Amino acid sequence: MSATPQYWLFRVWSAIRWYAGASTRYDVHSPRLVAFVNEVYRDDRHYHAFDLIRSVRNYWKGREGNVKLQSLGAESKTTSKAERSVRSLVATNAIDDDCGRFLFRMALWLGAKNLIEFGTNAGISTLYLHAADTRANLHTVEGNADVAALARETFAKAGTGPGLQAYVGLFQEWLDANETFLGKSMTPDEPLDLFFCDGDHRYQPTLDYVRRLLPLAGEQSVFIIADIHWSEGMEQAWEELKNFPEVTASVDVYHFGLLFFDPGMDGPHLSLISTRWKPWRLGFF
Repeated sequence: MSATPQYWLFRVWSAIRWYAGASTRYDVHSPRLVAFVNEVYRDDRHYHAFDLIRSVRNYWKGREGNVKLQSLGAESKTTSKAERSVRSLVATNAIDDDCGRFLFRMALWLGAKNLIEFGTNAGISTLYLHAADTRANLHTVEGNADVAALARETFAKAGTGPGLQAYVGLFQEWLDANETFLGKSMTPDEPLDLFFCDGDHRYQPTLDYVRRLLPLAGEQSVFIIADIHWSEGMEQAWEELKNFPEVTASVDVYHFGLLFFDPGMDGPHLSLISTRWKPWRLGFF
Protein backbone atom coordinates (compact mmCIF):
# COMPACT_ATOMS: atom_id res chain seq x y z
CA MET A 1 0.00 0.00 0.00
CA SER A 2 1.36 3.43 -0.90
CA ALA A 3 0.46 6.48 1.12
CA THR A 4 -2.66 8.25 -0.09
CA PRO A 5 -2.68 11.89 -1.23
CA GLN A 6 -4.92 12.62 1.75
CA TYR A 7 -2.24 11.32 4.11
CA TRP A 8 0.49 13.48 2.62
CA LEU A 9 -1.85 16.48 2.62
CA PHE A 10 -2.42 15.89 6.32
CA ARG A 11 1.34 15.67 6.97
CA VAL A 12 2.06 18.88 5.07
CA TRP A 13 -0.75 20.79 6.75
CA SER A 14 0.30 19.44 10.16
CA ALA A 15 3.89 20.61 9.60
CA ILE A 16 2.72 24.06 8.51
CA ARG A 17 0.54 24.44 11.61
CA TRP A 18 3.41 23.31 13.84
CA TYR A 19 5.85 25.72 12.20
CA ALA A 20 3.47 28.66 12.47
CA GLY A 21 3.00 28.13 16.19
CA ALA A 22 6.55 27.13 17.12
CA SER A 23 8.64 29.20 19.51
CA THR A 24 12.42 29.63 19.61
CA ARG A 25 14.79 29.46 22.56
CA TYR A 26 14.27 33.18 23.12
CA ASP A 27 10.69 32.44 24.12
CA VAL A 28 11.76 29.97 26.84
CA HIS A 29 11.95 31.39 30.36
CA SER A 30 11.46 28.46 32.75
CA PRO A 31 14.90 27.77 34.34
CA ARG A 32 14.63 24.03 33.79
CA LEU A 33 13.54 24.42 30.20
CA VAL A 34 16.35 26.91 29.58
CA ALA A 35 18.74 24.24 30.85
CA PHE A 36 17.07 21.68 28.57
CA VAL A 37 17.44 23.97 25.56
CA ASN A 38 21.12 24.65 26.24
CA GLU A 39 22.21 21.19 27.35
CA VAL A 40 20.03 18.98 25.16
CA TYR A 41 18.29 20.77 22.32
CA ARG A 42 21.16 23.02 21.20
CA ASP A 43 24.12 20.90 22.31
CA ASP A 44 26.10 19.72 19.29
CA ARG A 45 29.11 18.18 21.03
CA HIS A 46 30.42 14.96 19.54
CA TYR A 47 30.83 11.85 21.70
CA HIS A 48 32.88 8.75 20.93
CA ALA A 49 29.73 6.66 21.34
CA PHE A 50 28.36 8.26 18.18
CA ASP A 51 31.21 6.78 16.14
CA LEU A 52 30.46 3.30 17.47
CA ILE A 53 26.77 3.63 16.66
CA ARG A 54 27.59 4.92 13.18
CA SER A 55 29.77 1.85 12.57
CA VAL A 56 26.88 -0.42 13.59
CA ARG A 57 24.53 1.47 11.28
CA ASN A 58 27.03 1.04 8.44
CA TYR A 59 27.16 -2.69 9.16
CA TRP A 60 23.42 -2.92 8.49
CA LYS A 61 23.78 -1.07 5.19
CA GLY A 62 25.65 -4.05 3.80
CA ARG A 63 23.70 -6.76 5.58
CA GLU A 64 21.89 -9.23 3.33
CA GLY A 65 18.56 -10.90 4.07
CA ASN A 66 14.93 -10.10 4.73
CA VAL A 67 12.83 -9.76 7.84
CA LYS A 68 9.14 -10.62 8.26
CA LEU A 69 6.83 -7.79 9.23
CA GLN A 70 3.88 -7.91 11.61
CA SER A 71 1.08 -5.41 12.02
CA LEU A 72 1.18 -5.01 15.80
CA GLY A 73 0.46 -1.31 16.17
CA ALA A 74 -0.77 1.26 13.69
CA GLU A 75 -0.66 0.07 10.10
CA SER A 76 2.13 1.42 7.95
CA LYS A 77 1.14 4.36 5.75
CA THR A 78 3.71 3.48 3.08
CA THR A 79 3.86 -0.31 2.66
CA SER A 80 1.76 -3.44 3.07
CA LYS A 81 4.53 -5.92 2.25
CA ALA A 82 4.87 -9.02 4.41
CA GLU A 83 8.62 -8.65 4.55
CA ARG A 84 11.38 -6.17 3.84
CA SER A 85 15.10 -6.29 3.31
CA VAL A 86 17.06 -5.85 6.50
CA ARG A 87 19.02 -2.92 5.10
CA SER A 88 15.79 -1.17 4.07
CA LEU A 89 14.22 -1.66 7.49
CA VAL A 90 17.20 -0.19 9.30
CA ALA A 91 17.59 2.63 6.79
CA THR A 92 13.98 3.79 7.03
CA ASN A 93 12.64 2.59 10.39
CA ALA A 94 15.63 2.94 12.69
CA ILE A 95 16.05 6.31 14.36
CA ASP A 96 18.17 8.81 12.45
CA ASP A 97 21.39 10.24 13.87
CA ASP A 98 19.98 13.63 14.88
CA CYS A 99 17.08 12.14 16.82
CA GLY A 100 19.28 9.43 18.30
CA ARG A 101 21.77 11.98 19.58
CA PHE A 102 18.88 13.93 21.06
CA LEU A 103 17.91 10.82 23.05
CA PHE A 104 21.51 10.36 24.18
CA ARG A 105 21.78 13.95 25.39
CA MET A 106 18.42 13.73 27.14
CA ALA A 107 19.43 10.60 29.04
CA LEU A 108 22.78 12.21 29.87
CA TRP A 109 21.15 15.44 31.05
CA LEU A 110 18.73 13.57 33.28
CA GLY A 111 21.44 11.30 34.64
CA ALA A 112 18.91 8.58 33.90
CA LYS A 113 19.38 5.38 35.91
CA ASN A 114 16.08 3.68 35.03
CA LEU A 115 14.81 3.77 31.45
CA ILE A 116 12.08 2.00 29.47
CA GLU A 117 11.86 1.94 25.70
CA PHE A 118 8.82 0.65 23.79
CA GLY A 119 9.85 -0.15 20.23
CA THR A 120 13.38 -1.55 20.09
CA ASN A 121 13.28 -2.01 16.33
CA ALA A 122 16.82 -2.89 15.18
CA GLY A 123 18.28 -1.43 18.38
CA ILE A 124 19.81 1.80 17.09
CA SER A 125 17.74 4.07 19.35
CA THR A 126 18.48 1.68 22.20
CA LEU A 127 22.22 2.11 21.66
CA TYR A 128 21.89 5.88 21.96
CA LEU A 129 19.99 5.56 25.25
CA HIS A 130 22.38 2.92 26.57
CA ALA A 131 25.51 4.87 25.62
CA ALA A 132 24.59 7.75 27.95
CA ASP A 133 25.31 5.44 30.92
CA THR A 134 26.02 1.78 30.24
CA ARG A 135 25.47 1.03 33.95
CA ALA A 136 21.88 2.31 33.88
CA ASN A 137 18.93 -0.08 33.86
CA LEU A 138 17.45 0.09 30.38
CA HIS A 139 14.47 -2.15 29.58
CA THR A 140 13.61 -2.23 25.88
CA VAL A 141 10.62 -4.08 24.41
CA GLU A 142 10.00 -5.14 20.81
CA GLY A 143 6.79 -6.80 19.63
CA ASN A 144 8.15 -8.48 16.49
CA ALA A 145 10.42 -11.42 17.35
CA ASP A 146 12.16 -11.31 13.97
CA VAL A 147 12.98 -7.63 14.36
CA ALA A 148 14.08 -8.26 17.96
CA ALA A 149 16.61 -10.74 16.57
CA LEU A 150 18.12 -7.89 14.56
CA ALA A 151 18.38 -5.84 17.73
CA ARG A 152 20.27 -8.64 19.47
CA GLU A 153 22.71 -8.62 16.57
CA THR A 154 23.08 -4.86 16.98
CA PHE A 155 23.80 -5.21 20.69
CA ALA A 156 26.38 -7.93 20.06
CA LYS A 157 28.14 -5.74 17.49
CA ALA A 158 28.21 -2.79 19.90
CA GLY A 159 29.22 -4.82 22.95
CA THR A 160 26.47 -3.56 25.25
CA GLY A 161 26.65 -3.85 29.01
CA PRO A 162 24.53 -5.87 31.46
CA GLY A 163 22.30 -2.89 32.25
CA LEU A 164 20.55 -3.34 28.91
CA GLN A 165 17.73 -5.88 29.08
CA ALA A 166 15.84 -6.66 25.86
CA TYR A 167 12.40 -8.28 25.79
CA VAL A 168 10.06 -9.57 23.10
CA GLY A 169 6.32 -9.10 23.50
CA LEU A 170 3.35 -6.81 23.18
CA PHE A 171 3.75 -3.73 25.31
CA GLN A 172 0.57 -4.14 27.38
CA GLU A 173 1.37 -7.79 28.00
CA TRP A 174 4.89 -6.88 29.06
CA LEU A 175 3.52 -4.29 31.47
CA ASP A 176 1.09 -6.83 32.90
CA ALA A 177 3.82 -9.44 33.35
CA ASN A 178 6.31 -7.02 34.91
CA GLU A 179 4.03 -4.80 36.98
CA THR A 180 5.23 -6.18 40.32
CA PHE A 181 8.89 -6.13 39.27
CA LEU A 182 8.68 -2.56 38.03
CA GLY A 183 6.92 -1.41 41.18
CA LYS A 184 9.68 -2.85 43.33
CA SER A 185 12.63 -1.78 41.19
CA MET A 186 11.44 1.77 40.52
CA THR A 187 10.61 3.69 43.69
CA PRO A 188 10.22 7.37 44.63
CA ASP A 189 13.94 7.37 45.43
CA GLU A 190 14.85 5.56 42.19
CA PRO A 191 12.04 6.38 39.75
CA LEU A 192 11.59 5.75 36.05
CA ASP A 193 13.75 8.61 34.80
CA LEU A 194 13.04 8.31 31.09
CA PHE A 195 10.35 6.58 29.05
CA PHE A 196 10.68 6.51 25.26
CA CYS A 197 7.66 5.32 23.28
CA ASP A 198 8.26 4.66 19.58
CA GLY A 199 6.63 1.33 18.85
CA ASP A 200 2.88 1.87 18.66
CA HIS A 201 1.49 4.92 16.91
CA ARG A 202 -2.12 4.52 17.93
CA TYR A 203 -4.21 6.95 19.93
CA GLN A 204 -5.61 4.83 22.76
CA PRO A 205 -2.60 2.57 23.39
CA THR A 206 -0.33 5.61 23.60
CA LEU A 207 -2.51 7.07 26.34
CA ASP A 208 -2.67 3.71 28.10
CA TYR A 209 1.11 3.21 28.16
CA VAL A 210 1.66 6.62 29.71
CA ARG A 211 -1.07 6.07 32.30
CA ARG A 212 0.41 2.70 33.27
CA LEU A 213 3.90 4.14 33.76
CA LEU A 214 2.99 7.46 35.39
CA PRO A 215 3.09 6.00 38.94
CA LEU A 216 6.76 5.10 38.36
CA ALA A 217 7.78 8.63 37.33
CA GLY A 218 9.53 11.11 39.59
CA GLU A 219 9.49 14.88 39.61
CA GLN A 220 12.55 15.07 37.34
CA SER A 221 11.42 12.34 34.94
CA VAL A 222 10.71 12.92 31.25
CA PHE A 223 8.47 10.85 28.98
CA ILE A 224 9.27 11.08 25.25
CA ILE A 225 6.58 10.20 22.72
CA ALA A 226 7.76 9.75 19.13
CA ASP A 227 5.91 10.70 15.96
CA ILE A 228 3.25 12.82 17.61
CA HIS A 229 2.40 14.34 14.21
CA TRP A 230 2.33 11.01 12.35
CA SER A 231 -1.48 10.84 12.27
CA GLU A 232 -4.56 12.64 13.49
CA GLY A 233 -4.86 10.03 16.23
CA MET A 234 -1.34 10.71 17.49
CA GLU A 235 -1.93 14.45 17.44
CA GLN A 236 -5.08 13.92 19.49
CA ALA A 237 -3.18 11.69 21.91
CA TRP A 238 -0.52 14.36 22.33
CA GLU A 239 -3.11 17.05 23.08
CA GLU A 240 -4.63 14.84 25.76
CA LEU A 241 -1.28 13.83 27.24
CA LYS A 242 -0.33 17.48 27.72
CA ASN A 243 -3.45 17.92 29.82
CA PHE A 244 -2.85 14.99 32.17
CA PRO A 245 -2.89 16.47 35.71
CA GLU A 246 0.56 15.02 36.43
CA VAL A 247 2.10 16.86 33.47
CA THR A 248 3.43 20.29 34.44
CA ALA A 249 5.06 21.27 31.14
CA SER A 250 5.52 19.90 27.64
CA VAL A 251 7.74 20.55 24.65
CA ASP A 252 6.90 19.57 21.07
CA VAL A 253 10.05 19.37 18.92
CA TYR A 254 8.00 17.93 16.05
CA HIS A 255 9.49 14.43 15.87
CA PHE A 256 9.18 14.03 19.64
CA GLY A 257 6.83 15.23 22.34
CA LEU A 258 8.34 15.65 25.82
CA LEU A 259 6.30 15.47 29.02
CA PHE A 260 7.67 16.97 32.26
CA PHE A 261 6.40 16.34 35.78
CA ASP A 262 8.35 18.87 37.86
CA PRO A 263 5.89 20.61 40.23
CA GLY A 264 8.06 23.71 40.08
CA MET A 265 7.19 24.09 36.41
CA ASP A 266 3.80 25.67 35.83
CA GLY A 267 3.90 25.31 32.08
CA PRO A 268 4.67 26.17 29.43
CA HIS A 269 3.27 23.89 26.78
CA LEU A 270 5.20 24.96 23.72
CA SER A 271 6.48 23.86 20.34
CA LEU A 272 10.19 24.50 19.89
CA ILE A 273 12.09 25.21 16.68
CA SER A 274 15.69 26.21 16.02
CA THR A 275 16.27 29.92 15.46
CA ARG A 276 17.88 29.13 12.10
CA TRP A 277 14.39 28.24 10.83
CA LYS A 278 12.87 31.39 12.37
CA PRO A 279 15.78 33.85 12.33
CA TRP A 280 13.50 36.82 12.92
CA ARG A 281 12.58 35.42 16.35
CA LEU A 282 15.72 36.64 18.11
CA GLY A 283 14.08 37.89 21.27
CA PHE A 284 13.95 41.56 20.34
CA PHE A 285 10.17 41.73 19.99
